[in-house]
Amino acid sequence: MKTRPQVLEPQATQAPTSKPQLSIIVPCYNEKENIPLILQRFKEVIGTLDVELILVNNGSTDNSQQIIDEELKKPEYAFAKTILVPKNIGYGNGITFGLKHAQGDLLAYTHADLQCDPQDVLRAYEIISQEKQPEKYLIKGRRTERKIIPQLLTTGFQISAAILFWKNFHEINAQPKVFHRQFLSALSSPPLDFNLDFYVLYKAKKEKLNIVSIPVHFPDRRYGQSKWAFSHLSKLKTIHKFLKYQALLRFRGEEYTAVKNRQWMQQEVGDLNNETI
Repeated sequence: MKTRPQVLEPQATQAPTSKPQLSIIVPCYNEKENIPLILQRFKEVIGTLDVELILVNNGSTDNSQQIIDEELKKPEYAFAKTILVPKNIGYGNGITFGLKHAQGDLLAYTHADLQCDPQDVLRAYEIISQEKQPEKYLIKGRRTERKIIPQLLTTGFQISAAILFWKNFHEINAQPKVFHRQFLSALSSPPLDFNLDFYVLYKAKKEKLNIVSIPVHFPDRRYGQSKWAFSHLSKLKTIHKFLKYQALLRFRGEEYTAVKNRQWMQQEVGDLNNETI
């Protein structure tokens, strides 16, 4: 049996020692222009809430880490810390690293590109925190006013998932996603790539969580480019990976699918040792 790679213990800035009410994971891959903006926006919306913001530098090849370090020296960002994943293995791997180091009982993840407003994370938190049993809920976004082509792709993923699993999956990749820490134990075989969003919803349904969707605005990027849809070829490759992942998960199960997912990523990026959970 192949042994799991050792976890690379990331270097993190110091965060407040009290247990936060909410931990928010934000994976950052070459988001140097957006990092100061997203920190400022989170500062505006969290108010007096005890929040832990974890910026995961997910193997950036630009100067994102330098910018993060400079920004987090500012006292107004004492609620934030950074974790470094030296090599970009995938979106799912970065989020999983962040979740592993989160302290809050309520956890969230969202994007760093500002297409997902940090205010939406707080809206989702308000909903789940008011439930008597928050561990039985997952709150997620539902994007509105989207362009026709992206919406058609989303609908296609929903249809394929419904056919394979006989369940409704709405807005699979919409952000944010907010859930209780107890749900982490169910995420035993997370994919390393963008399939994490589907896996989280698949497991939420399997665990019989109440999935609540909130409408969120999804504007165009201000800076940078999509990490999966930057060309027609990249879109086709991602669609193929989504469909293949869904089919394997349906017919071969979680453990087998996780192994295959690692193999796909190894073909793309090379050695995974010491870079993955």
